[in-house]
Amino acid sequence: MSSNLDHVLYKRMNTDGDEKRDNAFAFAGKYKADPEGFLKMISDSEIAVVNGYQESWQFIKKECHSLERHTNLALCFEKNSLK
Repeated sequence: MSSNLDHVLYKRMNTDGDEKRDNAFAFAGKYKADPEGFLKMISDSEIAVVNGYQESWQFIKKECHSLERHTNLALCFEKNSLK
C-alpha cells in the first residue's frame, strides 16, 4: 500500500482507532461475499500499479508517489506476477 491502508482502501488518511475499526468492519462486510468486487477495486487504475513487481516498487518509491494513493496488491492475484 502507499502511505497507509486507510488511504488506499477508504480514501482517508490518519484515521483514529475507532474509525479504523469501523472502516475495517464496513470493508469486510462489503467484500466478504464479493471477492470479484474486491479484485476489481484493487485493480482500479486510480490506485493500481500493476506494471510488474519490481517496476511497481520503483514507481511507488519514486518522488512522492508513496504518499499518494497507490498499491501493487493486485499483482498478488496475477499468475506469475513476481517475475
